[in-house]
Amino acid sequence: MRIDLTNLLRRNAGLEAAVRWQLNNYLTSHPWLLNLLGARLTVFDVFGGLGDTLLNAVVCRHLKLKYPRIRLNLLTPNPELVQYDPNVDYINQPESYVCLWVLYLDHIERKDGESHVLSPTFERLHIQVDDYRTRVYLAEQEIEEGRLLVGPNARPLLAFNTLSKEPVKNWPLELWFELIEKLSGHFELVHLGNEREPFIPSARRFAGRLSLRQSMAVLKQAQCYVGPDSFLMHAARGLDVPAVIIFGGSRTPKNTGYRQNTNLFVRMLCGPCWIHENRGERCAYNLECLWKISVSEVYDAIIAAHAERTSAFLDPKAK
Repeated sequence: MRIDLTNLLRRNAGLEAAVRWQLNNYLTSHPWLLNLLGARLTVFDVFGGLGDTLLNAVVCRHLKLKYPRIRLNLLTPNPELVQYDPNVDYINQPESYVCLWVLYLDHIERKDGESHVLSPTFERLHIQVDDYRTRVYLAEQEIEEGRLLVGPNARPLLAFNTLSKEPVKNWPLELWFELIEKLSGHFELVHLGNEREPFIPSARRFAGRLSLRQSMAVLKQAQCYVGPDSFLMHAARGLDVPAVIIFGGSRTPKNTGYRQNTNLFVRMLCGPCWIHENRGERCAYNLECLWKISVSEVYDAIIAAHAERTSAFLDPKAK
């Protein structure tokens, strides 16, 4: 359940708001001053999606690495995702005077396909970042609960989900059903996600039945993950689970992807479109970019990712 943050936000008006706006712009562009003062900085998870929260935690981590004296307050509707993150000093405390809003509106408006969505935030902070990977922190008891939920398996574990909150990111279900049928002879299939996920008889369904942290604990047990550009993609990277991500063409791997993953992307004349259904936008081309990604292409990528992980496990020097 999403948490309402409105009562935690400062309400300024008139001259006071203008002064604060200018000070925020200056101080977030000179974070060394905040570090010198040991000041509190609120990082505001503006968009508030599950994946966005893990990306906000990336901002907190790099801030802490460079400016360890800044006390970070993460304002997010999904506090459970970061409850053990050592880089976050406070979660959902009232907004401090200085606040960093993490958002990427320019990416959406310009349909930017060449830079990461966090690059504007790091440019403002004057922090150079070349690794945007997430980190997920689970307690030992949570990891053990994930093991118990999954139980013993004779075959390697493959976790998946089929849906993102944006329909334009969703690979057609008939292709998913064909893929799962091909995979069912090789893997123990674990179906994660929310209650909207379709029923797939050959997979063990956890979708809609677990908390977010339980879902991540189960995901940690997997040898591989496959799914869309969604929360579980970010969680898999944060848990070091190899992933095959079906991007299609609405966003690019440069925007939100991870170089450690296999990112299946199709460049289209209409893309990246950055379509958002809540803005009344719809794909005019019947999701052609997603249909262009074949079942055999996804299947081969999963087999290759699993083989690479197995090789690395048997020989830690193998890449």
